[in-house]
Amino acid sequence: MRPTLRGVGVLAVAVGATAVGAQFGQPGLAAIAAPLCIALGGATVQVSLTDVPAVERSSLRRGFQGESRTLELTVSGSGIARLTDRRAEALGGTATARCSLPATVAFEVPYERRGEHELGPVAVTVTDSLGLVVTSGTVEATDEVLVFPPVYRLGGPDAFVRTLTPDPDERESFDRLREYTPGDSLRNIHWKSSAKRDDLLVTEFDDDSEARELLVATRAKDGHGDAMAAAAATVAIGALQSGFSVELATPDGAVPAGLGERHQVRLLEALARTGEGRSGREDGADILVSATDGGVVVHVEDRTEAFEDLTVSRENPLVSGVSA
Repeated sequence: MRPTLRGVGVLAVAVGATAVGAQFGQPGLAAIAAPLCIALGGATVQVSLTDVPAVERSSLRRGFQGESRTLELTVSGSGIARLTDRRAEALGGTATARCSLPATVAFEVPYERRGEHELGPVAVTVTDSLGLVVTSGTVEATDEVLVFPPVYRLGGPDAFVRTLTPDPDERESFDRLREYTPGDSLRNIHWKSSAKRDDLLVTEFDDDSEARELLVATRAKDGHGDAMAAAAATVAIGALQSGFSVELATPDGAVPAGLGERHQVRLLEALARTGEGRSGREDGADILVSATDGGVVVHVEDRTEAFEDLTVSRENPLVSGVSA
């Protein structure tokens, strides 16, 4: 506990008025000093009886890089408080608020970078109502939040199957011929049979992609882990949404093959936490996502695609689709 600058000023005025009044026989100056001393004494007693207040932190839901969440700090006690919430730079860094206790203070927390990030502790400074005396302390109200890498939008609903599926001809077998309908791909028209019928016929295939597993492997040069994670998340989610069972290999581990929303979350968790380096599974991967100084590329067998060319926007199709 110590006096504030205001408290030091009040004390100096009180001492000066008392000294001058005594030296020159001016009792009126003593009358000025008395209430100042009483105020300073009262402030000292008020703050001395005040413990560092308890702080309760609301939990933050997980989210994607680029989103934000509202955090609430509920503070007990009395007096005027200054709260400093010490947060990771990836969550916007330290934030400060001033309030009259008790109070609930809301902060907007930006998710600026993927990863598992810490919140807290909270530094608390409490003054009396006149701001003359201050006490301070640190409250270990801490928490963690996981931020997923961004997921970008691929070029259309069939973009993954069209551009990123290995051996597309081997995935499908002939089923039947049917009449052409608007929207069918011209490459599927069976021209020989159409000429005989004088009508357009389309080849229809059995697509066994739902039963097909894909191994997505990743590697990233130092300083390019975030770009790799974003590209791998986009590719892996695109594969899941196209009906493939996806296995993921990252420099920090692997996620076994799976399907469904829960598996989607597992993939995003792994890509949120992974570091840089090599996964060690590149040779056997169906799809390899590689991030270097030259950019991010996606390797599919003997084809190489620039990741930028595979996406149509930076809009995240999963912003409201992943639970915490």
